[in-house]
Amino acid sequence: PQNPKTPMMIRVNCIKLIIINMLAKSLIKRLALEERTQLRDGAIYTGLATGAFAYMHYRMYIKKEFLRSEGQYKFNQRITNCTPWKQMYFTWWRMPEEEWTVYHRFKPYFLLGQLDYSKEILIPKDKVINGQTVKGFDVVNPLYCYEGGRISMQEAFKKADPVKIDRSAIIIKRGWIPAAYRDKRSRPDEKNTRQLVKLVGNWRKGKNIHDYKIPNNPDANEWHNMALEDIGIYWDLPNFDEAKFYYFECLDMPSQGDQITGMEHVKTPVQGSTTDEVIEDHYGWRWNESTHKVLFRAFGSVAAASFGIAFLAL
Repeated sequence: PQNPKTPMMIRVNCIKLIIINMLAKSLIKRLALEERTQLRDGAIYTGLATGAFAYMHYRMYIKKEFLRSEGQYKFNQRITNCTPWKQMYFTWWRMPEEEWTVYHRFKPYFLLGQLDYSKEILIPKDKVINGQTVKGFDVVNPLYCYEGGRISMQEAFKKADPVKIDRSAIIIKRGWIPAAYRDKRSRPDEKNTRQLVKLVGNWRKGKNIHDYKIPNNPDANEWHNMALEDIGIYWDLPNFDEAKFYYFECLDMPSQGDQITGMEHVKTPVQGSTTDEVIEDHYGWRWNESTHKVLFRAFGSVAAASFGIAFLAL
C-alpha cells in the first residue's frame, strides 16, 4: 500500500523547488551584465565537466553491472565434478587462456581428494566487514587427488626406472581467516586424515611470477601473493610445473544435490569467498557498480543545476 504521506511530500518538494527557482532568478537579475556573463560561462563549463564525469561513471555502472550479471549467471550453473583422477586427464596446464575464459571462468566445480592441513600458506589480506577493515589472511593448502611422477637422472644413469610415482596436488585457496586465527593451535580441528573431502569452488588463473609488486620469500615463510610456482616448489610438489597456471578457489555457496563434504566434523574459522568477491577480484575493481551509480547521479545533479543557472543567467 502507498504511504498516504507520499503525495503530500511530493507537493512540498515541488513548492520548495519553485521557491528556490524564484529566489535564484531574482538574485541573478540583480547582478551586473559582466557578472552575469561570468556566472553563465562558469556554470556552462562546470556543467560540461560534471556532465562528462557523470557520463563516464554511468558507462562504468552499466559495464560492471553487466559483467557481474554474467558472472552470477555462470555461477548458477550446475556444479560438476572436475577431479583429475589421472595425470593424463588433467589438462588444465595445457589449456589456452581463451579456452578457460570461454568455458571455465566463473563456472562452479567440485573436487574430491585429501586436504593436507600440514602444508599451509597464509597471505595477508584485509577485508571489510560491516564497514570496518579487519586484518586477516588468505589460507592456501594442497589437495592431493591424482598421481604424478618424479624423474631422477641419477636412476636413469644407473639404468634403473627413472620415474617414481608420487601423488600430485592442486593448489587450493580455501578462504579467509581473521588475524586472530593465524596460529594453527587456534584451529585444533584441522588435522590430516585419510578421508576424502569435497570442495566446491571454481578455477582461477594464476598470474605471472614477475607480475607482483612484492616478491615472496619462501625461505623465511613470508608470502605476499599467489605466485603458484613459488608455492609448488616450496611444498615440493612433483607437479609444480603443471600447477603454476591455475588454482582452485573454494566458494561459500551451497552444493547442489548431495550436501556431504566429508568436512562436517571440522570446525574451522576459514570463510570461503563469495561469488561477488571472486568477480570483483577477477576484474580488479576498486569501485563496484553501486559506487559508480551514486557518483553518476551526484555529478549528473550538479551538471543539471549548473546548466539551469546558466539558463537563468542568459
